[in-house]
Amino acid sequence: MILSCNHINKAFGTDEILSEVSFHIEDQEKAAIVGINGAGKSTLLKIMVGELAADSGEVVLAKGKTLGYLAQHQDLDSSRTIYEELKEVKQPIIDMEQQIRELEVNMQNASGEELEQMLSAYSRLSHTFENGYAWKSELTGVLKGLGFTEEEFDKTVSTLSGGQKTRVSLGKLLLSRPDIILLDEPTNHLDMESIAWLETYLLNYNGAVIIVAHDRYFLNRVVTKVVELEQGHASVYLGNYTAYSEKKAMI
Repeated sequence: MILSCNHINKAFGTDEILSEVSFHIEDQEKAAIVGINGAGKSTLLKIMVGELAADSGEVVLAKGKTLGYLAQHQDLDSSRTIYEELKEVKQPIIDMEQQIRELEVNMQNASGEELEQMLSAYSRLSHTFENGYAWKSELTGVLKGLGFTEEEFDKTVSTLSGGQKTRVSLGKLLLSRPDIILLDEPTNHLDMESIAWLETYLLNYNGAVIIVAHDRYFLNRVVTKVVELEQGHASVYLGNYTAYSEKKAMI
């Protein structure tokens, strides 16, 4: 289990939004949170990521696991280009590659204990770096997948529309590869091609994914668990969106 919500309660004034909401998410599980507008879906996501405090109850993230979140509205103000903005996520990998190259040069003139230390550092860095060489193609693949053309890579982020900024934020989140991704209406600013690309990306994603979306076709193809919020309470259904709809119709 990577994350659990235990007896989450939240009210705004006299309006009770969430009441004793409990469910858990397994490693690599893909789940949806569904419910009518105003059911508390976005509120629950904000509580899960710590942006909003619950009145009572707790959210437990497994030790050492990372969590990433895409809010519905992005206010990304940056003087960097689209490409630079995403490249920033890979900076630790880029720095590591630089260190490896420097060690390769320095080891040629080292000997004895100094060389031993360098070889040890080189081995450690190389092991950590392992698949880092692919960062450029990964970055380009994500940008193109989210509908940006190569001509747009050099556009300054601050000049983009709200929808484009959301796509940049989504790209950064995907490239950072957290253990669990929370997405609030990720398909709102994507065309059909990009939605299809995102479906495939999430299906193959090595971590867990929680999605709030109105696009039932998208959910149907991606998720294997549905958490429904209704009148403040949560019900958990196993299966995709169609399975959930069928079970719901039988109640």
